[in-house]
Amino acid sequence: MQSSIRNFAIIAHVDHGKSTLADRLMEMTGTIDKNRHEEQMLDRNPISRERGITIKLAPVRMEYRISNIEYRDSKFYIPNSKFILNLIDTPGHVDFSYEVDRTLACVEGAVLLVDATQGIQAQTISNIYKALDKNLVIIPVVNKIDMPNAEVEKTVTALSDFLRIAPEDVIRISAKTGQNVDQILSAIIERIPPPRLHPILSGSATPPYQGGEPQEGKTLLLSKEESSANWRREVVFQNLKALIFDSYFDTHKGVIAFVRIFEGQARRGMKMKLAVGNRLFETTEVGIFTPDLIPQDILKEGEIGYIVTNLKDIRDVRVGDSIIDQGKTVGVPGYKKVNPVVFASLFPTDNGDYENLMKALEKIYLTDSSLEFTPMYSQALGAGFRVGFLGLLHADVIRERLEREYNLSLVLTPPQVDYKIEGDVINEPIVKIMIITPQEYLGGIMQLCEDHRANFLHMDNKNQVTIEYDMPLVEMISDFFDSLKSVSSGYASFDWELLRYDVVDASRLSLLLNGDEIEEFSQIVIAEKAQYIAMDLTKKMKDLIPRQQYEVRIQAQYKGRIIASERLSPFRKDVLTKGGKTVGGGDVSRKHKVLEKQKEGKKKMKMVGKVEVPKEVFMKLFNK
Repeated sequence: MQSSIRNFAIIAHVDHGKSTLADRLMEMTGTIDKNRHEEQMLDRNPISRERGITIKLAPVRMEYRISNIEYRDSKFYIPNSKFILNLIDTPGHVDFSYEVDRTLACVEGAVLLVDATQGIQAQTISNIYKALDKNLVIIPVVNKIDMPNAEVEKTVTALSDFLRIAPEDVIRISAKTGQNVDQILSAIIERIPPPRLHPILSGSATPPYQGGEPQEGKTLLLSKEESSANWRREVVFQNLKALIFDSYFDTHKGVIAFVRIFEGQARRGMKMKLAVGNRLFETTEVGIFTPDLIPQDILKEGEIGYIVTNLKDIRDVRVGDSIIDQGKTVGVPGYKKVNPVVFASLFPTDNGDYENLMKALEKIYLTDSSLEFTPMYSQALGAGFRVGFLGLLHADVIRERLEREYNLSLVLTPPQVDYKIEGDVINEPIVKIMIITPQEYLGGIMQLCEDHRANFLHMDNKNQVTIEYDMPLVEMISDFFDSLKSVSSGYASFDWELLRYDVVDASRLSLLLNGDEIEEFSQIVIAEKAQYIAMDLTKKMKDLIPRQQYEVRIQAQYKGRIIASERLSPFRKDVLTKGGKTVGGGDVSRKHKVLEKQKEGKKKMKMVGKVEVPKEVFMKLFNK
């Protein structure tokens, strides 16, 4: 059966058409009805559809029948007419790169989709390297050839030069109209090999089985001398080994793991174990995706499907972990825990919604285990949560889901990075960024990078310029992406990865109101930007805080010194008029006595009273 299976993914940048291509493939294989009214069948999240990005990957199994197919090398042939094509659609945004990495570990090939109107993007290149690192067979495809502004041949040339292949090996399609999509199906069968028995995980995997792995990108097909009946039957694996590439929680079935079977078989009623999580369970159901979950009697080597674990905590079933036989200890290599990259505090605008917010976060976590949150309390904003995200898009998507799906009104504080503090030494995370841009925008982009404390690493000047920098993560999550789009008129793209932690001259910047610190505005700031940030913050606070009956001193403290200060003058209460009459009549000494009493009262209020900062002030500042 393995000889008729093809496992593949679609690699593409955001909005290059991979979900639309998945629809056409499912139509042509009869997996879905061509006359249905719903588009983007693998993208069932409404936020994902509106943003034009794939947020959550969805697998699907297709069956494709073929009568005749000619190969470039006539000594190869396919012994069966029916093929099982397992497609895993992948997120196209950098925030979800670990999901892409685990997906690529589950397949033998990838359809590389590039938009003819935009060309190769930075995130595309990053994922190509991931695929090549795993020795995947790549099928290059140029999409949107029907668009008036499509630069088809330019894109084909750039793609063939990058992959070092002939231009005729690049398939030209329109996923929207279906033009030439059938060529992709033929290429999947011809070029992508049947399932391997060991994954290749970033150069550190177990050596693949010697019987039939492709080498140097060669097509693996059966020769006329080989019989499909004994193909790879010399080795019989008894032990289950399945790689988890996704999971979600079902109210009735517990956690359902999406898996690729590398060794052994998975059957209903089997006793299994999580290799890293070390949790034991007995599965009550296994099955495949169409893309709905369809129960099966068995999942065999090479297949992609799901296993119902009956476990109640999704934290036990992590992406990259393995499901193995009970009593065994070794799973698929390459697991790593996904850690949040940016952090922010989340508060309900109505304190009575705290319980609703907690329940909403818990529900979202059941389908997104990369989300981390812990309770916290703010004197100004009340009870809330400190939340860890994979990136800015991830944070924005979670906030939008909470507001839309759970009808919550929220305050989300500005994102912060995770500094490592050892005594007086602060280490900040450094990322490597890769930018692809047309030549005419290079100067402005290089200046932008320098303004964000970036260090130049490398430049490659071909059809488009590719430049690499290392940059503090805190600079990247501030306004870098918006500024990059602005300076390049939207033509530049970038990708990034976490490199290391470096020592930085930074300290805590605190905001004081009449000497009392307002914790919500405290932040780690580098020395060279402390003065500017402090002055900006104190001025904004002066404009937003309502006047009090006494003077309010707004100060920013950094490294034990006040480096910025503003004064909010008090409003003056008319104490000389009472009931429409002047106090003391025309007696001047009486007036002075009343004014002095008011002055002393304000001094006392200033000493013992706290400045009232309405929640609206925080909302206005944080939402800017």
